[in-house]
Amino acid sequence: MRSFPLFAELEAERDKVNEAFHKNVEPQLIERLIEFGFMQPNPDVPNKMVLAEKATDNLYHLSINRYSITVQFQHVRSGEVKLICDISNFGMNTHKVMDLIIKCIDCWLQYGVVYDYVSAQHLEVENKW
Repeated sequence: MRSFPLFAELEAERDKVNEAFHKNVEPQLIERLIEFGFMQPNPDVPNKMVLAEKATDNLYHLSINRYSITVQFQHVRSGEVKLICDISNFGMNTHKVMDLIIKCIDCWLQYGVVYDYVSAQHLEVENKW
């Protein structure tokens, strides 16, 4: 009897969680992101969003991808782009994802520091096998 999972089992578990996220959480998350202030420049691509600072016109680009949600800050004058959030835990609900995105944006906006988004996702790996 084996005491470890097969790689195919790990993939199947990940795919199940990701499918549930994209089906159940993503539509609600997009609604909340729009309420927060993000805009969808292209309505045909609802998972790519942008938020602009009023005082500086600096931009926050948000992208919901197959395996992660990323937020990048773009300094308009210098063109510098900095990753400030990368969420890969699709087991979180809409509220937790929004809370993390807002903390990341606020930390960058207020202090110019990248929030510890990795620890905030509670990516503890349980031994299920």
